[in-house]
Amino acid sequence: MILIELLVVIAIIAILAAILFPVFQKVRENARRTSCASNMSQIMLGAIQYTQDNDELNLYAYGSPGGATDGDVVWYQQVQPFIKSVQVFHCPDDSYSRGNNEYNSFNNAVIGHPSIPVSYSLTLPYVNADQWWTGKYSAGGSQVSNASISSPSSTIYLSERWNGYKMFDVGWAAENWCNDTEFLPSAGNSVVASIGHANGSNYGFADGHVKWMRYEQTVAQQGNEKPYNDPVYSWLSQARCYASTGEAQAGSAPSAQYFGMWTTVQQ
Repeated sequence: MILIELLVVIAIIAILAAILFPVFQKVRENARRTSCASNMSQIMLGAIQYTQDNDELNLYAYGSPGGATDGDVVWYQQVQPFIKSVQVFHCPDDSYSRGNNEYNSFNNAVIGHPSIPVSYSLTLPYVNADQWWTGKYSAGGSQVSNASISSPSSTIYLSERWNGYKMFDVGWAAENWCNDTEFLPSAGNSVVASIGHANGSNYGFADGHVKWMRYEQTVAQQGNEKPYNDPVYSWLSQARCYASTGEAQAGSAPSAQYFGMWTTVQQ
């Protein structure tokens, strides 16, 4: 009799555990997602301060602000003095191991300490036909200005991009775009940011707010935005977005009709 009662208790505990464990896992994931969004919010506040101090010109992905001999400075190194922290650049859901990498391949130097992981990339450099890539290797005057952003509240400024070599002392993967294979699911990339938070991702916008969204929402038409093949985009249409994460997973060619929130051209 005692054995039967014990078995019943064990069975009840097992059932409760099966019910509660997924709930606990979801709670933990929500906490990580919230922490990641909080980090991005701090970065966006720093980015806004940077812009205010630089004549309404936004961060560039990487370049030489003092000229060709001044050395490359990555956007997170530019904004870090306004944040006073390097830990905020790492998202808790970014599970890529950076190992004990003490080598900065960006300038072929040994940094002497394990580099801080960076989980976020600048999306704003990708804008329109007149400003395509001007945020990269730009020097002051060619940076993206606030005046050129038609709809700051729906223009993605920062997105997440996770990989094993993206670190604070290294300049690789400083930028991101809607068809980047490290951002979207693919056969050879099992840990990706676009679906890293409950099949969605956090995005920072040009007005400073941060929002969790599914990738498909980001490529939906914004206002009276022109389709990807409109002449307003010139050769930007060559960088057409994927329509969905499923399409990217299948290895299909990008087929989104709009750039959505990935461009400043949203008339």
